[in-house]
Amino acid sequence: MYPETSSRLSWQAIEQQALHSLADLIRFDTTNPPGNERLAAEYLAARLGECGVPAVIREGAPTRANLVARLRGRNSSLPPLLLSSHTDVVPVELQRWSRSPFGGETAEGCIWGRGALDMKSKSAMDLVVMTALARAGAVPERDLIMAAVADEEAGSDYGARFLVERHPELVRAGYVLNEVGGFTSHLGDRRYYPIQIAEKGYVTVKMKLSGSSSHGSMPRTDSAIVRLAGMITKLALTPMRLNPTPLVRETFAVLGLPVDDPLPLFRPMLANTVTPTMMQSGYKDNVVPGEAWVVLDGRTLPGENPESLMAELREIVGPEPQFELMKTAPPVESRCDTPLYELIRERLEAADPGAQALPWMIPGATDNKHYARLGATCYGFSPVKLGAQTPFGALYHSHDERIPIDGFLWGLRLYADVVLTFLGLGFDQLFC
Repeated sequence: MYPETSSRLSWQAIEQQALHSLADLIRFDTTNPPGNERLAAEYLAARLGECGVPAVIREGAPTRANLVARLRGRNSSLPPLLLSSHTDVVPVELQRWSRSPFGGETAEGCIWGRGALDMKSKSAMDLVVMTALARAGAVPERDLIMAAVADEEAGSDYGARFLVERHPELVRAGYVLNEVGGFTSHLGDRRYYPIQIAEKGYVTVKMKLSGSSSHGSMPRTDSAIVRLAGMITKLALTPMRLNPTPLVRETFAVLGLPVDDPLPLFRPMLANTVTPTMMQSGYKDNVVPGEAWVVLDGRTLPGENPESLMAELREIVGPEPQFELMKTAPPVESRCDTPLYELIRERLEAADPGAQALPWMIPGATDNKHYARLGATCYGFSPVKLGAQTPFGALYHSHDERIPIDGFLWGLRLYADVVLTFLGLGFDQLFC
């Protein structure tokens, strides 16, 4: 039996509020770098304040603002639920967009703009859930926290990492709902909904070679730049060892996929990976450089660490290059035998009959790896329904990023249902 609320709200009005808020958030240019997430934080604080929800803003650096708001629950012994999103976005190549990336336009059944999927759509979802609870006079069973953070796209030094290390009391929670999960994934004629419970760690390494410099008119095969080019090619052509985790074995069993001969799309879930992303050598066009280096973006499976990744790199490139560890964050894996995971799975499958939800590990990184340091069980759940011709990955960080309005509203209702139920409140008790 759910507790009574002082008034019921129009769900149709909530949907319009969410669409309006998403368009507003897209119009704030929070490209990282430089970020300037304060624009979004102040907007969210104002909308929350209109409904009597107090919010605080903490800056990791000037203009790198993080917003945190909290609704107190009836039972302080229950661990809070944290709804997290990031308000920074990746840069755009303006000439390759067919619509303004910061226009928040509605066209062709979608809302267009940078951040429409990644991830201002979830910021809008979190905002309307928080304000609806306040306007309805509903008191959740446990504390509900909303965090809209900075700098996720560049490592979170001014965002979630900053909050966890400098203001842990604001974001300490038992459970976290964050990005990259709950979207429609089509495989053959079947539909799946991945629920992110794990993510790989990252290990950024500079690999450097030194050698003799000389005049460019005298070619040499042993220069630093030539030898480094050979090592980069070897890294690209040498698969790293397959080491599927128990979670990945379970996921592949559900999908009916082999773990010993995976499709290229799925191989990153089964092994550590390394990708060359930046390189530099030389200072003059007629001088053979005496030094060359490349930055390697390494990603590690749960159970691995920087040392094990670099040992694997050594097996491929040999003992000659120097390795400099530039930055690192550990992999994260949460349990899926929790009431919240089971609730997400049940409601996902009910919302799209015939589809199947399954646990998932992403090859990238989210702020979950920082919240997990405070002991939280973290899931990626930002639901959106997508057609077979609108694959999730094709829109993430892409030109003409957009979100289907129907799919967003489907996800909003599902998201609100899951959150409210977990808080001991009924969707139908709040909305009409």
